[in-house]
Amino acid sequence: MNYKDILKPSALVALLILIGSMGCTDLDEIVIDEIIPEDIETVEGIEASLLSATYAKQEGIFADYGGVWALQEFSTDEALLPVRGEDWRDGGKWKELHEFGWGASSVVPEGVWSRLNQAVAQAASTIDVLKDSQDPDASLYLAEAKALWVLYTYYIVDLYGQVPYRDPLDLDYSAVPEILTSTEAIDICIAMLEEAVPELAEHGSRGTDSGRMTKEGAYALLAKIYLNRAVYEDRYNESAAFDFVSSGYMDQVIDYTDRLIQSGVFSLEPDYFEIFDVSNNNNQEHILAYIQSNTGGNTGQNDFTYLSMGRNQKANPDNNRGSNASCTTPDYFATWDANRDDPRFHKHTLLNGGEVYRNDGTDVSLPYDGTFHFNRGFQSGQQYAPVIADGAFQMDPADPSRVLVQALYTEKTPDLLMDFTPELDFDVEGDAAFSQDQINRGVRVFKQEYDAENERGTGGVNIPLFRLGGVYTMRAEAKFRKGDVTGALADINLLRTSRWSLDIDGNTYYGKPLTALDEETLYREISYELYWEGERRSQMIRFGTFEEAYTAKPVSEPYRRVFAIPQLELDVNKDFVQNEGY
Repeated sequence: MNYKDILKPSALVALLILIGSMGCTDLDEIVIDEIIPEDIETVEGIEASLLSATYAKQEGIFADYGGVWALQEFSTDEALLPVRGEDWRDGGKWKELHEFGWGASSVVPEGVWSRLNQAVAQAASTIDVLKDSQDPDASLYLAEAKALWVLYTYYIVDLYGQVPYRDPLDLDYSAVPEILTSTEAIDICIAMLEEAVPELAEHGSRGTDSGRMTKEGAYALLAKIYLNRAVYEDRYNESAAFDFVSSGYMDQVIDYTDRLIQSGVFSLEPDYFEIFDVSNNNNQEHILAYIQSNTGGNTGQNDFTYLSMGRNQKANPDNNRGSNASCTTPDYFATWDANRDDPRFHKHTLLNGGEVYRNDGTDVSLPYDGTFHFNRGFQSGQQYAPVIADGAFQMDPADPSRVLVQALYTEKTPDLLMDFTPELDFDVEGDAAFSQDQINRGVRVFKQEYDAENERGTGGVNIPLFRLGGVYTMRAEAKFRKGDVTGALADINLLRTSRWSLDIDGNTYYGKPLTALDEETLYREISYELYWEGERRSQMIRFGTFEEAYTAKPVSEPYRRVFAIPQLELDVNKDFVQNEGY
């Protein structure tokens, strides 16, 4: 049972009032003490409905490309969203993330701050109701709400370094919030999560699945907190020499990851890209996921693939196309040069009638059943796919059940071939902007499957927040930092050799083990497993590469390891002191 299944119709009216009241985006408009009526506890089923609303906050945070993902990826060497001719200028709000030009008035960090704080407020208000509830499931729901409060608060710590805090167990919205440092907030998060664990269900029990916060989800979150805790305690360290070991934090990472790995509840998915398929509901590797649906009230989002696809890469003629936006950098793409045979790099699909889609100019036509399926992983070079004429795909004259596969051109520059070049070569150094005749540039990433059931913006691919592959990377890193290189290598090699993919001829191949492991190799291996999943920024900070120059990013100062507190927040909360450097 995922979070949407616990919503009880009898509480819908009260819940709609609640959600409507919390839907504002201006920080100075949020009046939290008015969002829950005093007698809301008397509404039948309100406990489950409030918890469901708390889970629902994940969509804007984790499924939207303008949410946490934007800050965790566009600020790194893994991804950028440049201006492409007449598209994606948007006041410079996307490209400034990669150019490290953001400040206190920047739109995207301000929006993420607002979404996270609204989610924390929702969780706190849910806790406030549940702690005194007599509902038979109240203790379980309360534990889940506490864990979600920690999840949302953790990302405020990670991204902004300071947290406006009200004790969710003694909630008083008439009082001014206390401003916590990273260290103070993390201490509270750990205590809250440890307190919740005994009451959380084990995965698969009491109607839970990967869409609900369970004991296992809490263990994964605790492991992530401890993995990064040394950074939060010494955020501005000039040399990025964080004390990961003597603090004992790596022991905690190993403890919690061991619990997950040894539980036997989860297993590595051999078909790596199936983790991110439309059919990935309750995938064997998912520990905690944001559950999406392309039908019903939760429409889901297709963001992480359609954002990267070309506008003329169309799954069907019904406006199911890409947006020609994000790409990876040549710097990051080059890290795969000696690892292109890794199954996680690319997969040729067989979903077009069981025939391999080669995408190299030799496909004449492929079977077509209403949806054209694209290859997965990194997409570079000239692209080939169906072409629309008179509102329909051009079909094979010799067999009308097959669609012609032709060389693609960019939609807005019709004579420019859709050749995804690894090189970006911006005209002005440090300015991530392309002219109209350069809009094809950049290797694209199709890690998540494009869902063509409805329109291009909606999708049913669940977004894993914690999965077993990531747990193995955390344990490998912790072991390596403690000097257990052999143990770390074993974890990394298990990830490499457990995965398979399909080559250009449709043949299955598996990954190959490494014979040795050093810090640079470990750093790359972690990204090979987790690229495009909103993890890169924290990886770069932990491994001391975040300040380096790449593509359109200049050398930066350590203060950029956190974003500025938004000016809108500073204007309404005078107790905040702006982060260093802003």
